[in-house]
Amino acid sequence: MIVYCGLRHFYIQHFEPPEQDAYYILTHNKEVWDFSPELKKHGVTLGVKPKTVFQLERPVLTLPLELDEYAPFSRSWYDFSRLYTKELEPEYPHAWYLRFKQKSILEQFLFDFAKKAEQEGAGAIFGVGKSKLVAKLAAHNLPPGQNIIPPEKTEEFLLRVPLNRLPLPEVNILQNLGLHTIGELGRLPFVELVNWLGKRAELFQKLGQGEDLNPFSSLAVVELNWSLDCAVLNGFLEPLAHSELYPYLRAGLQELAGSLREQGQVAGLLKLEARTEGGELVQSQRRFKGASDEWKVFERAVHSLLPPKRIARLGIRLAELKDAPVIQLNMFTQPAEAKVIPLPPRFPAQVGVELPRREKFLQIWKEYLLNEQAN
Repeated sequence: MIVYCGLRHFYIQHFEPPEQDAYYILTHNKEVWDFSPELKKHGVTLGVKPKTVFQLERPVLTLPLELDEYAPFSRSWYDFSRLYTKELEPEYPHAWYLRFKQKSILEQFLFDFAKKAEQEGAGAIFGVGKSKLVAKLAAHNLPPGQNIIPPEKTEEFLLRVPLNRLPLPEVNILQNLGLHTIGELGRLPFVELVNWLGKRAELFQKLGQGEDLNPFSSLAVVELNWSLDCAVLNGFLEPLAHSELYPYLRAGLQELAGSLREQGQVAGLLKLEARTEGGELVQSQRRFKGASDEWKVFERAVHSLLPPKRIARLGIRLAELKDAPVIQLNMFTQPAEAKVIPLPPRFPAQVGVELPRREKFLQIWKEYLLNEQAN
């Protein structure tokens, strides 16, 4: 099964506004991709051309988005997802797909994903289906509790999804021909689709049957990262001295090492980025002689790279990841031959050993009986 995960108002949450007392509409390819939540009641929605909003208590500013600038904010969500499955395909910084083979792990992920989103105040959505298309449609069209579509229910589900949810120019043509849902498109004979859509008929037939145009393709893990903002730690709320920082650092490194082991990988490079109390940014790295997944190795490297000042923010990334070497036990080795220690030709008797009185008495009787028999 495939899971679609999305974060609402992801870009606004991480956006640095040039003016505090204003509302914002963020666009990409001339369409609305995010906006200040307060604008929803004024008719602002996603995926449409931005419209001018008048007579509000604050000015409304429209700014273009650079998606690459928001990629670093996705890493913590990707790392969290990879604790449950290695198969992850990003769609955008705010959305990604996961593939699960075991139902129990899938159910645990969905529970923990919702809990994490609630703790971080993120508006998270998800959907589950046999394909990326079905999972995404379920996430955006069904409420929680109904957004898991078993494979045998795919056709029934698509018959309820409006055709205009497909962002394709031919949708208007199909609607004029009397089609209203994606499922109806999947039921049409292929010959009719060819008459109406020509060479793109095969594409629309796949969509109508809930199939992906581009199959799921897992992204290889490039880096693992961990970060700590000392200004928001309970009990501190200020830059930390090294002695105060170490307990949090150790826990973070153990978390990274655990993620490596779960993925069966080792890291060859550690990158450190620290911002000091005075605002100075320090960036350094340490390459290991041998790739490792041991947190103590990472800890020694970090200790050697930390600047000798109080730390306001710390980020650690493990790079140059590769598969861990396989240690195979040989169960078919030949047993070692027993060593035979040769005795000397005339083994010397022990000297200075005194027999007990009873043994002496028995020895005398033995010699007496032997003499009697000889005579």
